[in-house]
Parts: sequence; C-alpha cells; structure tokens
Amino acid sequence: MRYAYRCHTCRLTWDTRDELHDAQADQNAHKYQAHGGARPDGQIIETPGPLDEVGSVVRAGAAGLARGVYRGLTSKSLQKVSETDYFRQAAMLLGGGILILVLIRWLTH
Repeated sequence: MRYAYRCHTCRLTWDTRDELHDAQADQNAHKYQAHGGARPDGQIIETPGPLDEVGSVVRAGAAGLARGVYRGLTSKSLQKVSETDYFRQAAMLLGGGILILVLIRWLTH
C-alpha cells in the first residue's frame, strides 16, 4: 500500500510514499512548519499501488493451487505412487533443497 499526507486546512496533498512512516514524517514536518506544532485536520490516506492489484491476483491463484494440491494429495493414485522408492527419493531431495534455501535465507538476513 502507498500513503499520502493530506492537510485539509491548507488543501495540500504530499507525494505518495511507500511507507506509512514516511507519510507520518511529512505530516509532522508540515505540522511544525505551517501550523506551529498544532495538529491540523489532516489524515494519512492509503492509496493502492501497482503491486496491490497483483497481490490480490496472486492470492486468488494460490488459493486455487492449494485446493488442487489438497485434492491431489488425497487421491488414491498418489498413494500408490508414494510407495515407490523414486517418489521417496524425490521427496527427500525436494525437502532437502527447501531446507537449504531456508537456511541460506536465514544466514543472509
């Protein structure tokens, strides 16, 4: 979400910011410069950014994918395949790879 400070008293709107903290800093700076520290009738407003719309599409796709994975995991044909050695080896490799990626992420941040 993107944020912009709007002072209704002065009828001014500041540039949009990526972080709420930055919009609040705009509000505080304006409050002291233009209004002597008094709080004018203004507010921080949320403005949707370009990635917010993408996020809703991704959430809907993830929900559909999760339903498909659940159906696949509960199917009888997967139970037959999961009894083979190939499936067990693939599952172990995939799990190990994910564990390594999580460990790398944890160590680098």
